[in-house]
Amino acid sequence: LFERELLSAGGAGGDAAAAAPGAFKATNFGSFVRQLNLYGFHKTPVLAGGGAAGLPGSAGALLRFCSPYFRRDRPELLVHIKRLTRANRERMAAGLEVRSRQPSRFQQ
Repeated sequence: LFERELLSAGGAGGDAAAAAPGAFKATNFGSFVRQLNLYGFHKTPVLAGGGAAGLPGSAGALLRFCSPYFRRDRPELLVHIKRLTRANRERMAAGLEVRSRQPSRFQQ
C-alpha cells in the first residue's frame, strides 16, 4: 500500500502523489528502506498484536523505523540526520563536521 500510494509516480488515487509530488526519490519499498538506513534509521520490533494483517490492502506485518533525531515536536533535532556516505563516515571519524544539504521545500 505504501509503495503503491506514496512511492509510485501516479499514486493509487492520485491524492497522495498530488499532496507531495516527488517527496520520495525511491520508487520501490526496498530502495526506500535502503535510504532510511543510509540516514541512520533502524528497524525496530513492533509490539505483539501490532501487525497489519487485518488492514485492507495489507501485504503483511507493519515495519517500524526509528532514529534518535526524528522526534515529534522536536524539529531542532533534524539537523543531526546525515546521510552516512563513505565520505561522511571518514569526516566523522576524523572529527570533522558533516554538513547538511539546504532544506528542501518540504522541510521548510
